[in-house]
Amino acid sequence: MRKWLWLGLCCIGSFCRAEPVINLYTINYPPFVIREGHDHALHGIAIDLLGQALARSGVHAQYVDLPWKRAQLQVQAEENGCLLPLTRSPKREDTYRWVGLMDESSQSLFVAAGSKLQLRGVADLKGLRVVALLGSSMADWLRLHQVAFSELPTTEDAYRELSSGVADVWAVHSPVARYLVKKQGSGAVPVREVMKLQSTGIYLACSRRMPDDLAQKLGAAFKQLRDDGTGARVAAHYLE
Repeated sequence: MRKWLWLGLCCIGSFCRAEPVINLYTINYPPFVIREGHDHALHGIAIDLLGQALARSGVHAQYVDLPWKRAQLQVQAEENGCLLPLTRSPKREDTYRWVGLMDESSQSLFVAAGSKLQLRGVADLKGLRVVALLGSSMADWLRLHQVAFSELPTTEDAYRELSSGVADVWAVHSPVARYLVKKQGSGAVPVREVMKLQSTGIYLACSRRMPDDLAQKLGAAFKQLRDDGTGARVAAHYLE
C-alpha cells in the first residue's frame, strides 16, 4: 500500500499532541477527481473542496492508493478511513458515515445527440447496449432494476463507446457527462439526456467508527463551503 500525498496542517514541535490522520481513498472520476498521471497532482471538484475543508477544520489527511473496490472494504475495516467521491444510496446508507456533501445532481441516461432513441421507461432499455462505470452506484441501480448492462473501467471508456456508436445508452451522473463532453472541445460528440433516474448526493464517506468530534469538524467545514458559495464556484470552474 503506497501513501503518496500529505494534506492538512502540520504539527511542529515535540510538545504537539498527536492528531489522528485520515486515510483518503479515491478513484479517477472526472470532474470530481481528475488524475492525469503520477507526475500531476490530483484535482477536481471533490479534491478542491476537500483541500479547503481540511484547511478550515485543521484535520490531517493523506491519500492511500488502493483499487476502488478494495478501498471500499478497507474503509469499513479501519477507524479513520474515508472515500471520495461516493454516491449516497440505500444500499450504502448503513455502511459508511456520510460526513461531507460535495454535490447534489442526478443520475441519468444519455444517448448521442444524433440518436433517435426515445425512452419512456426502464423497460425500453431491453435489447440496447447500456454502459456504466465499474463498481458505481449507477451500476448498482441498473442491477437492482434488472437492466442488462456492461461495466467499464473508466467514465472516459463509457463516453468513448457511446460517441463511437458501440454503446446505445450511457448511465452516469449528469455533471460527469457534461464535463467529458466539454473536455473534448470542438471535436466532441454531444450527448442528450433522455431519462433522469434519480437525484443523488456525492459525499466524503467515512468509516462508521470515525470519532464524532473528527466527523463533526469535517462536516462543519463542508457546510461552510456550501453556505458561503465556495462549493458552487468550484463546480462552475470545472463545468462552465
